[in-house]
This record gives sequence, C-alpha cells and structure tokens, in this order.
Amino acid sequence: MLCDPRGATACPQSERTAPSTTRKGRTVMGIRSVIRRRSLLSAALTALATSALVVPATAHGSTGQDTAPGSVGTRIVGGRFVTEQKPSIASLGGANHRCTSTIIAPRWVLTAAHCVGPGDRPFVRIGSLDRTQGGYTAWAVRVIQHPYYNWPSNDIALVQLDRDVRTTYSPLASAGDIAQNQAAEVYGWGSEQADWGGLLPTRLKYARGYMIGTRCTPANPAVLCFGAGNGTTAGGDSGGPLMVWSPQTGSWVQAGVSAVGPKPSGGWSGYTNIANYRTWIRQITGV
Repeated sequence: MLCDPRGATACPQSERTAPSTTRKGRTVMGIRSVIRRRSLLSAALTALATSALVVPATAHGSTGQDTAPGSVGTRIVGGRFVTEQKPSIASLGGANHRCTSTIIAPRWVLTAAHCVGPGDRPFVRIGSLDRTQGGYTAWAVRVIQHPYYNWPSNDIALVQLDRDVRTTYSPLASAGDIAQNQAAEVYGWGSEQADWGGLLPTRLKYARGYMIGTRCTPANPAVLCFGAGNGTTAGGDSGGPLMVWSPQTGSWVQAGVSAVGPKPSGGWSGYTNIANYRTWIRQITGV
C-alpha cells in the first residue's frame, strides 16, 4: 500500500527507536539503514503514483452541454441533434452511410476525397435529418477527386449526380470569410464514440465551437482547425461541412470539408479549406 502524505494512509517514519543491543549479528546501524531504504522507496512510489494520476481535464461532451473554451467533448462525438432542416447536407450511402457531404449545385455534391474513389457510385440522400428516409435521393454517376490528392493533402472531391436536385445549396466561403476565433459549426452522421467505434446515429448532429486558424497542422496551411466546442468529429463525419458566420454576407457559409481528426488531446478537428479550391470547383461545377 502506498503512503498518503495527507494522512489517509500513514507514511513510514524515517527513524525509529532502535534497540540498544544487537541480535543475531544484526546491528543498530543495519536496522536504521533498512528503514531508511524502505522510506525512500515508499516516497518514490508515492510520487510515481501521483504523477500517473495527473491527466488533462475533459468536458462531458456526451451530455450535449456546451463546454468551456479550451476543453473538448468526449464524444459529433458529443454535440446535439439538429432540430431544423438543413437541406444542403447530404449522406453518402444513406442507410449504409459512409460519409457526410453537402450539395453545392443542382447536380454536384462536395465531400472529402478519402470518402470516395474514382469508380465509386454511391447512393446520396439529400436534405433529410434522417439519413435512412425522407429528403431527395440520387445516385452518383461521376466522382472527381482533386488531381493532387494525396491524403492528408488536397482532401476534397466532387460527386456528380444522375439528376438535378432542387434545394437550398451550401454557399461556399472565400478567403475573406474566415478569421481566427470565429464562431463555427460542424455537422455529420458520424460515430458517437471518440475511438470511431460504435453505432452511427440516424439523425444529423452538430457541434459548436470556433476557428483556431491553421495551428493544428502547421505543415498544411490548406487545413482549417475547429475546436473547443461541445463535440468533435469522428468516423462518418468525414466530408461534412464546417460552417462559419461571414461578416461579408451576413450569413453562414461553408468554409471547410471534414478531413483530419479528431485529436481529442489537442481539442481540434481539421477541415480542408474550401477557399483554396474555389477555382478548381468553379471549373468543374460552375459554382
């Protein structure tokens, strides 16, 4: 048992009253030496146990309550269920959900490149909070990954649909829409466990936080960082939108595509910066 210097468990005394005589060749000095060694060992074990228990504090994101800046939710892991329609957000796979995405034009969906391959033709459910029913449905007829995609760089892709979908399209941000410490929201049907395990929710979830620049991935300035909200992203949220409030337009615009993360120890998730790819997107979709 380890001693507790606060008194819960008595620590061994460094010295005791030693016998004045020797017994079977064991001297007073020898007894004191043994006691001293045991005391030092006990103190070392106590220090080791104390240091092992010092861990960063985490917020209880699974409750769906907001957490203080600088903390991170433990569970969209955490977050809340969306209660109002988000017609531009789409599920790739629907009931067999693989990734989240957004519709940006009548026949075009934006997602992460690691979600789709050139030969993929995923089913798409658009504009329903429930990925298993409702909204609009379509099939992909073409998948275009960014030509320089090499994960985690340039993790962005476009999916062409087999029909026009008339809905509200996700407005795309420009460089002037993005700022440090800016309020932000993320959306997805991703796992509710931080280790990317567990079941996927059927209903769309979101988390609120703020932009923390590009400090999470200094080697890749094309990645925006979202953090310190009431939740973070996990498997199935990939490809989903990072929405920021634009002072230029006075509305929410899509600044990023979920690509990297989560990293709970640092409190951030990484998003491909759409502003860096506007020319490429426009050349293909006209948007």
